[in-house]
Amino acid sequence: MPPSKDMPNILRGPGDYEVTSVVHNDTYPEIDPTTQNLEGKSVFITGGSRGLGRAMALSFAKAGVSYVAVGARSDLSQLAKDIKSAALRANRTPPQFLAVKLDVSDPSSVDAAARGIDEAFGKLDILINNAGILGSYGLIHDSDPKHWWQVMEVNLRGPYLVTRACLPVLLKGDVKRIINVTSVGAHLTNPTLSAYQISKLGLVRLSQLSQVEYSTHGIMAFSIHPGNCPTDIMGGPENIPPHHKHGEQQQLGALPRGFWLT
Repeated sequence: MPPSKDMPNILRGPGDYEVTSVVHNDTYPEIDPTTQNLEGKSVFITGGSRGLGRAMALSFAKAGVSYVAVGARSDLSQLAKDIKSAALRANRTPPQFLAVKLDVSDPSSVDAAARGIDEAFGKLDILINNAGILGSYGLIHDSDPKHWWQVMEVNLRGPYLVTRACLPVLLKGDVKRIINVTSVGAHLTNPTLSAYQISKLGLVRLSQLSQVEYSTHGIMAFSIHPGNCPTDIMGGPENIPPHHKHGEQQQLGALPRGFWLT
């Protein structure tokens, strides 16, 4: 989350200090998952093996959700154990867990995931498009087109493919929610991150159009940015690039002389 208001921070977003009077950096009572009762509900989280996705899966278990599907390319056996433990610690019945081998940029992989969820759960209440990559830092002229476009494939085309494939299963659900994890980057124009920030801005519009096109069927779509979280996508807290650390003003060697990030 944002540092103090008077501290330079290139990740400060619009409204960070104006919309709410209190900025949180941890769970607080109003959003404590153990106060919720999601018994009977099902959720599918992409990119759920680590970072924010993993935390979401554990929180849903604590909230009593009955079915959890997590999509990732890595092994999910430990997450399955952690979800069970989280539910038990919260005095909830452990949910039925479905590990989904998933590449969000591959239509056949996405379609297979949606079929698997339909067969295992029979419905889907909450879809969370969380999978994403940061890409490489660099000015547009210096960027590799293949790497630049790969960010679009994962961060924008991926949620489109997943949403498209899962909509029929969502329409069988009770609450019918789509949650797209965007970024404060969707609202910023920091140089050297063009692919990432454009992809996240596009995801905001995809969320809006999903809502507009399917609201009459009960679908509600949201885009959220979770704040300044030093997750694995940035290398963890110990590997955040200097120019992304608040309180510092760094000049990147790749930037033209006099072009400073603040």
